[in-house]
Amino acid sequence: MLRALGALRQKTDYRRWAEPRNIYASWESRTERAAQLIPDGSRVIEFGAAKRVLERHLDPSCTYVPSDIVDRGPGTIVADLNERPLPNVEPDSYDVAVFMGVLEYIHDLPELVDWLAERFATCVASYACAPAKPHTLRAAREKVVRLQHGWMNSYTDEGLRSLFTDRGFTCHHEESWENQRLFVFSQLPSSS
Repeated sequence: MLRALGALRQKTDYRRWAEPRNIYASWESRTERAAQLIPDGSRVIEFGAAKRVLERHLDPSCTYVPSDIVDRGPGTIVADLNERPLPNVEPDSYDVAVFMGVLEYIHDLPELVDWLAERFATCVASYACAPAKPHTLRAAREKVVRLQHGWMNSYTDEGLRSLFTDRGFTCHHEESWENQRLFVFSQLPSSS
């Protein structure tokens, strides 16, 4: 109930994410797969770094910077993506922005994607897509379940793709991971 109230108030749940027990080992395979989707030699920033699992799975030629709402160790950029201003990240400082299990917790996702489009060539993200079409009874029920998770938005896979493509990204890769989708959105020409 507290998660739903926080989501309704559009507030980040600092207490939940500061507690290491709320960061599950079962998520590691998702992050490991995401690392495989990142080109060697990339400059990577991970938003929602948690236990910094991505850092361990990236190719050694990559550089890595963690970012989260609480300090996750040396070099962490502490930032809440629901607060303004968004972090002061200069365009072209990083090649890839990574979001594993983060975008659902963002209140104004269109504004965040606008910010991303100005700064990052590639975004690798997981997202638990809403399966129902918006404005249906099923979608309303799903929204309640999403609020119980603390999620602040409800995009279908098509809706999330459009959110990025409308801002100049192309979806270069998409696959399933458990009940989520992994996406690679890029502003660079496809190499395939």
